[in-house]
Amino acid sequence: MGNPRPDFAFLALAKDCAATIPPFLELLQTLRRSGSSVAAFVGENGSRDGTQALLDQAQRRGELILVPTAFMASEPERLRRMALGRQRLKSELEASGLEPRVVCVLDIDNVIAVPPSIPALLAAAAKLDRPGVFGVSASSRPHYYDLLAYEDEHRSFTTLLDELAINRSGIVQYYRFFRSRIYPHQRALTSDREISCASTFNGLCLYRAETYRLGSYRQAGPIICEHLVFNRRLAALTGGAMLIDPDLVLRTPRDHAEQSFLPFAWRRFRKLISQPRPRHISLPNLPAE
Repeated sequence: MGNPRPDFAFLALAKDCAATIPPFLELLQTLRRSGSSVAAFVGENGSRDGTQALLDQAQRRGELILVPTAFMASEPERLRRMALGRQRLKSELEASGLEPRVVCVLDIDNVIAVPPSIPALLAAAAKLDRPGVFGVSASSRPHYYDLLAYEDEHRSFTTLLDELAINRSGIVQYYRFFRSRIYPHQRALTSDREISCASTFNGLCLYRAETYRLGSYRQAGPIICEHLVFNRRLAALTGGAMLIDPDLVLRTPRDHAEQSFLPFAWRRFRKLISQPRPRHISLPNLPAE
């Protein structure tokens, strides 16, 4: 972490991901052993599973810088909350005085359980040197999953969350929506060839540092994915495009993977029963009429 001009700066938010902190730290260490200098900034926001302790230990070993992001809990809307956290990490990197060559924005939950190979990461970073390319994202197997962050001249998913809410009334209707609206697009964006687009994330994305500084995750108005906000601005400023790299591969998170009806229904049921129930509110006795 002492190199003022590291090859890579990793920026990640962490909540309840103790199981995948070790593979994330191993990714950083393996990259360092390969000869690359690495900085990492991680924002922890209210974990209950030991994530905080693991990150504290890693910071004491000099492997990363832990960024306070407890303020995120005060924002009830998830996409706005994520935008605030990503923006704080960006600000911390800029305030650090470090001048990395490449910025890697990533999730360190279950999507990083099997990290990409170092040769694939280095090859993806080299693609940023191509004219007209401002960002490179990971692909995933068995399929691409991150529709909210994706946009090209033919496809955009800015209304997807509203559509999900409309179709959530019954499990059969909900599953049919996934079969007709989500799974086909995820399969279409899974390819052995590079896909050019205006915006993508899919769990891990690389940017040239000088280009990354131009962006912002904040936006007034309609709530959309923070990565889409960020990438739209970079596309407008640079006139460039992004690539989904078929060789930079992550594992599709289980909760985003295509499923048949019974596993889908069981996962939905488990999610519903795990949600906290509202407290019973006692009303005062009202006078009889």
